[in-house]
Amino acid sequence: MGDSNWWIGLITGATAVVASWVAGRGATRSARVQAEVTAHAAQVAEARSRRRDAYREMSAAAHGLSEVFWRIEEADAAPPGEPRAAVLAQLRADGRAALNEVTRASREVVLEGPAPVAGAAQTLRLRAITTSRLLTRLTTGDEDAERARFDAAYRDFREEHLTFLELARAALDVG
Repeated sequence: MGDSNWWIGLITGATAVVASWVAGRGATRSARVQAEVTAHAAQVAEARSRRRDAYREMSAAAHGLSEVFWRIEEADAAPPGEPRAAVLAQLRADGRAALNEVTRASREVVLEGPAPVAGAAQTLRLRAITTSRLLTRLTTGDEDAERARFDAAYRDFREEHLTFLELARAALDVG
């Protein structure tokens, strides 16, 4: 009898050691998977935050340029000649500065992606360049044809800004 108790004790002890080892491995694996999931979630949250910031900057830059374009009404209200030329010169200078911000912000969006939003940012930038060029063509004389082209380009620019916002919102949408 004493002999079988010894074997039973040995088998019970060995079983406990093996069970402990298996449980330890499972806990280690579980901890590693949990750490990987947590790290991935943190990376996704960080990427989403960077994208949101880039999209916000792009929208703010486009809005700033839009405000410059909207001030064309100041030129319309200015008396012909030097006063009108001065207003247009100021609009051109302000437009160049605002266009630089649009270009910088669009490059950030291109880096952050995804591709549909990056493409919309590039298209918005091109619309901004086109509208800015048409602003520089406006002179102090009779410019009805140039003004009509500017107005059409400005509408395209605003429409593209709305498209960018829709795509950016969709890219950030979690649910």
